[in-house]
Amino acid sequence: MRFDVIKYLAFTSVFFLTLSMKSQSFEESKLVNDVEINIIDLTEVSNNPNSPIAFGKHNLLEAIKQSGGRINLTQEIGETFPNRSLVIGSLENEIVAKFVSGNPEIQPNKPEGVFYQWQKTESGTVLVIGGTDAKGLMYALNELAERIKSHDLVALSEVENTFEYPENKVRGLDKFVTDQNDDVWFFSEDYWQYYLKSLATNRFNRLTLITGYNDGKQQDFMIPVYPYLFDVPGFEDVSIRENLNRTPQEYLDQLRRIGQLCDQYGLEFVFGIWGHGRSNELIYGLPEDAMEYTNYCSKGMYELLHKIPEIDGIQLRVNYESGVGGFGNTAELFWKAIIEAVGHVYKERNGQLFLDLRAKGLTEQIREWAIETDMNITVTSKYSWEGVGLPFHPTQMRHRELSNLDNIDLRQRYGYADFLNKSRNFDYINRLWGIGTIRLFTWADPDYVKRFSSTTNFGKAKGFQVTPPMARKQNTWPLFNSDSLSYFTWEDQRYWAWYKLYGRLGYSKNTPPEVWERAFKIHYGDAFKEVLEAYSWSGKILPLITSSHLTFHPANYNWAEMDSGGALFVEHNANPYHIEKGRTYQSAEPGDPGLFYGIDDYVKDVINNDIKRKINPVQLAALYDSLSNKTLEALAKVNKADIPKAYLKEFKTNTIDMQVTAALAKYHSYKTKAATEVVFYQETEQHGYLKSSLKSLENAKDSWKHVINLAGSLYHSTPKFLHDNGTWQDRLVEIEKDIAKIEELLEDTKDNSFKSHWNGSKNSSNQGQVNFSAEVPQLAAKNKPIKVKLFTEKKLNENQVPMVHYRQANMASGAFKTLSMTWDGSCYSANIPVKDINPDYDLLVYFTSVNMNGHVIMHPDLFHKKVLTPYYVVEITK
Repeated sequence: MRFDVIKYLAFTSVFFLTLSMKSQSFEESKLVNDVEINIIDLTEVSNNPNSPIAFGKHNLLEAIKQSGGRINLTQEIGETFPNRSLVIGSLENEIVAKFVSGNPEIQPNKPEGVFYQWQKTESGTVLVIGGTDAKGLMYALNELAERIKSHDLVALSEVENTFEYPENKVRGLDKFVTDQNDDVWFFSEDYWQYYLKSLATNRFNRLTLITGYNDGKQQDFMIPVYPYLFDVPGFEDVSIRENLNRTPQEYLDQLRRIGQLCDQYGLEFVFGIWGHGRSNELIYGLPEDAMEYTNYCSKGMYELLHKIPEIDGIQLRVNYESGVGGFGNTAELFWKAIIEAVGHVYKERNGQLFLDLRAKGLTEQIREWAIETDMNITVTSKYSWEGVGLPFHPTQMRHRELSNLDNIDLRQRYGYADFLNKSRNFDYINRLWGIGTIRLFTWADPDYVKRFSSTTNFGKAKGFQVTPPMARKQNTWPLFNSDSLSYFTWEDQRYWAWYKLYGRLGYSKNTPPEVWERAFKIHYGDAFKEVLEAYSWSGKILPLITSSHLTFHPANYNWAEMDSGGALFVEHNANPYHIEKGRTYQSAEPGDPGLFYGIDDYVKDVINNDIKRKINPVQLAALYDSLSNKTLEALAKVNKADIPKAYLKEFKTNTIDMQVTAALAKYHSYKTKAATEVVFYQETEQHGYLKSSLKSLENAKDSWKHVINLAGSLYHSTPKFLHDNGTWQDRLVEIEKDIAKIEELLEDTKDNSFKSHWNGSKNSSNQGQVNFSAEVPQLAAKNKPIKVKLFTEKKLNENQVPMVHYRQANMASGAFKTLSMTWDGSCYSANIPVKDINPDYDLLVYFTSVNMNGHVIMHPDLFHKKVLTPYYVVEITK
């Protein structure tokens, strides 16, 4: 219920001024400076500045003061109190709990809940601003502070009765320590104050600080981490060979300080140790004997947790990339010793410690050993690949992983594998691994994050962790090619919108747009809607590239912002790894081969008249083109005069990011066409296809040159992250070599015909124009067939008969099964048989047909307005 502005405006002592406010504009209705705000503070943290509540309270009080309010603050409540008062506190306070006891939706057993409730009392009306616990109250106070900053004190009168609860219990962020060059931010109090306040304000609740993530090298910084922090008892001869800028004690003390600040801002502090290999070149005295080395590391872990009690959880990478064990052969006994050391401290702390195990290489035996410690165990796996794909779980593993399910490193390389079974005795978290897709460019697509957030509690998963832009940037080069372009103190500040969206929509997919729109208005003034629209279109491009064309899986060798997708001829690849693996643009497998066609496979199926119901290269090229055009159209609507002067420099750099992204989409549209035509030539030996390929490839070259010019006008010439991926300029050479090769092939033929697959294949890419709807049960019994219906408005042609695709929520079970559907006079229906229903897994369902041009129609489609994923989920009841 929304309360009348006249009745509740801002708790002001000049109440009569509000009588005409309802009909006034915002500018006319600004409150006068002499406004007294009565606040009854029931937080009980006035003498504890290190509490999350104190952070939220400080923000609220400052926002009120900056808006001209005078605060009358009391920590006590008597039998009577001033009318129109503000009461702040959590349900841990009996008075607050009593105030809201009449609302059954506000429950103390739901962590991190936020509520605003108007209450009438004998003394008058009060607004209770509260949380179900300390974090929830901090979120409530911070949100109201943001509203006041945006709308002045009138925001208080516009508060509605509200309650919110997190849909994802864990909303974490991964941050990497690379080497000594990171000391500049690692040891900066200013940096951590800024960064953790930002995370808390945006409702993240976990920080995982990761060491030992290297470029496949055994010898690297903080591998193993222990000698960089302290001497392990019994192994005092182990020491670092080189003189570091900071001492082990300084690194240890700083880790403790980071942990203390995390606690202060309501964040769990997780320490990630990804490297346990021997860096003998960097560390002196490491035991040579395997058992002794295991003993050293396990004692090191025990000592670490004693010396840094601020650590709430330990994250371990247990596969061969940790430097221990081999490919497909996890070193179980080593990890048993490490886990037992963590388990001992868990008991000493009376349960105040948890363990996060990365899925790749994690054996069932290791998992069981961890569970035997009674610790809270979480398995964390990549949401999709080592890149950001479209905002849903992939529908199918790629060929290599799916054909090697007996290899623990491949079966659990990415995705949820078979972890979402209902009988599991551990928690599961999705990790969105951004390094293979978004590193440099600013990004802000609310629609994407809303969809992503809706999937990260799928299968009763606990939530998500995300890898932000700039992760693993080698801190040896400036972001921009000129200091005159810089507008921030810390490079992370450039990505404020990314943090805002993943934090707030990660808390709840139903977060109102006003939350990010007010921030966009600060940065872009009256042009904020157009800028946001441009970001929303461009934000889909890089994930689409990753889902539909994953040139090579590891982020070391794949980077959507810079990767060309491969040359048309192997020997022309700019990336030597692509040459080694025999990769071409057309042979690259989609990230999600369940929904997208690979180019090689598509051409062969067309020739064999055996086309699968997948998004094909014709549709994909059209989608790239559409997203590019819509991004540029939205940018063209921006009136630069509407951008606040203080943010013009930011707007300029953001515009370049979106223009580069749009140019990449154009490039991939043309390159998809060129590659498809080349394969038709290779399969049919008809040179006419080469002519059309050459035309598209020349257009692709022009688009890539545009990418080079735009990126070169802003970014450092050789951006290096985890791996040296080269430059945009490097890829131009491979395109030029491809063009020369095609021209050479055309010189050897007298065939003057011009052939193109596109001439006979009209596109219908806007699936949203197809008015399909479906009836799929949300719950289904395990022992009965599941009836599903598809409504198409009319009976379709024989070649268009819909199919239902379904698969249990177990990626290791392979591709979706299909059934043809039957027309019953009003709709199409099918019964999913009992034999295909597994009570231990939920069921995924989607539908396909084809349009008059033979292209697949999916329901739900990739960006359906009502269904947030391109499939329905049926919960199977036992």
